[in-house]
Amino acid sequence: MIETLKPWCKLGKTIAFVGSSGVGKSTLLNALSGTEAAVTSGVREGDGKGRHTTSHRQLHMVPSGALVLDTPGMRELQITDLATGLDTVFEDIVALSRNCKFSDCIHDVEPGCAVLKAIEEGVVDNDRVQRWRKLVAEDQHNTASLADRKRKDKKLGKLIKTVKKGSKK
Repeated sequence: MIETLKPWCKLGKTIAFVGSSGVGKSTLLNALSGTEAAVTSGVREGDGKGRHTTSHRQLHMVPSGALVLDTPGMRELQITDLATGLDTVFEDIVALSRNCKFSDCIHDVEPGCAVLKAIEEGVVDNDRVQRWRKLVAEDQHNTASLADRKRKDKKLGKLIKTVKKGSKK
């Protein structure tokens, strides 16, 4: 694994380790640096998973001269407005969905669903469709959440403006 990373770790380069808690980001840093540059904990006996140790991001220089950013674990990335990217990456599924009998088809159990038919015929992999569904649902949730936050921020801004006007009288 370390040999795979070494070509990326050259003088003048900066790389970052990003991932879930306890997956070994700090352990990779230590292996690249040849020292205990970052504190690590052992794996849990019960499930063999790593432990959350890093609590802040820190930049380290490794012997090759590269800078490595070690980061705390994260639960999830909330990326908004993925629709264009999803349409490009899953172009085949999007094209199939345009042929569904119903325009509001959710490609689950609806009669006349072109996506389900393609899965049955082996034209498209069910796992790929499941990943697409999951990402579409996440994008819809995050986009709605972003719109909601913007709406609340706008309301708060108006309230602050009103309060400021009232205090000047």
